[in-house]
Amino acid sequence: MMKQLFCILALLFFMGVKVEAVELYTEDFPPYNYITNGELVGIGPEIVRALAKDVGEDPKMTVLPWVRAYKYASEKKNTGIFSIVRTPKREPDFQWVGPLYAVRVGLYTKSENKHLYSGDREENLIQARKVGSVAIQLGGAGEELLTTLKFQNLNPILNVSKSLFLLLKGRYDILETSDVFMAYMAKEEGVLMSAVSEIAVIGEYDMYLAFSKSTSLETVEKWRNALEKYKKKTNINNPS
Repeated sequence: MMKQLFCILALLFFMGVKVEAVELYTEDFPPYNYITNGELVGIGPEIVRALAKDVGEDPKMTVLPWVRAYKYASEKKNTGIFSIVRTPKREPDFQWVGPLYAVRVGLYTKSENKHLYSGDREENLIQARKVGSVAIQLGGAGEELLTTLKFQNLNPILNVSKSLFLLLKGRYDILETSDVFMAYMAKEEGVLMSAVSEIAVIGEYDMYLAFSKSTSLETVEKWRNALEKYKKKTNINNPS
């Protein structure tokens, strides 16, 4: 029996059949996934590396602008993307592994303008629909989320690392982002969180690792099983 198995493995080797390594894409979006001292760090890479270890892989992780990362991860075989919000529009593009963790998303304005948003959530959303510009990440989930809420004044931005700076400079009226990102960028810019005001909560959203549709189901199931083990090991359902 062992001799037969050896012969099969040898035949596959000489035929050039091999298991293709998975390549994963992400973006520079602190503090979830970002580069520091030449290393990709953050809660996203931390969880994904733990899963990869269980799967027995050492995937290449490439940091790209979000739109390009999304395109590659959705079109190429044996590729994935993290950390990504699972939305109805994105659902058919990927095979989903998650949730990995959750984020709280809201709308922010300069504190000097917070008097314009003194009502409840719905009243503030009505007011926010009237302003000149609401900044969202180019290709991000914010466009889908806010379009669903009837926003027509969205301004996609490419460089999210400058988003707080530009908000405070008055480049746009409102910024859609997470509370954790806002706190991180306030520290990076050397400003107090009191410089901005959250005017409305959009919601809390689960973040996923997602594989292209052309990636084998067997590969995806390995990562799903690894996540289940990770959750049991860490005794959490949605790390944050």
